[in-house]
Amino acid sequence: MRRALLSVAAVLLTFVAASACSATTASTTPGTTAATTIGSTNAAASGSTPGSTAGSTPGTATAPVVKQVLNQQADPPGAPGRTLTLMRYVIAPGAKLSPHVHPGIQLAYIESGTLTYTIVSGTANVRRGGADPTPVTGPTTITLDAGDAVNETGDMVHFGANDGSVPLVILASLLTEDGKDLAVTVSVPATTP
Repeated sequence: MRRALLSVAAVLLTFVAASACSATTASTTPGTTAATTIGSTNAAASGSTPGSTAGSTPGTATAPVVKQVLNQQADPPGAPGRTLTLMRYVIAPGAKLSPHVHPGIQLAYIESGTLTYTIVSGTANVRRGGADPTPVTGPTTITLDAGDAVNETGDMVHFGANDGSVPLVILASLLTEDGKDLAVTVSVPATTP
């Protein structure tokens, strides 16, 4: 019975992922959960797209990224013209996000799993296990483990991947321009790390 329910849930998540806009995250209503690709190169509806290494059992589908808006407020005190959003992302094993930027700032915390994190250009501040932040400048690829955090601002181009065998869970707070998507996919040269 449980396997049947999980299969139905996977099909529903796949349907939502297939209908979601690839980089749009701002339209989700607070308290709701949706599957989306958020620029992921792992399209669940057909197993995976060329170049992705997403794993799933034959006959099942796994949404590459499940996002949940935990809370959201437009024009919070002290930040008119901005939207404050609290997100929870669950990234499936094998999923790889497309390079993107955030139109504002994102503070992210790795709750569980390991993030393979690539900075294409710009500088992120990385905090490992609660230590003081350390600037990391791209192009470079590092790993972030449970308990690590990263601050991403403005035009810093980056992307992540879950190269592990368990789901990756990220909690994130974003302060972005009103009316803008939380993440905007960008093009980068093919030689990106």
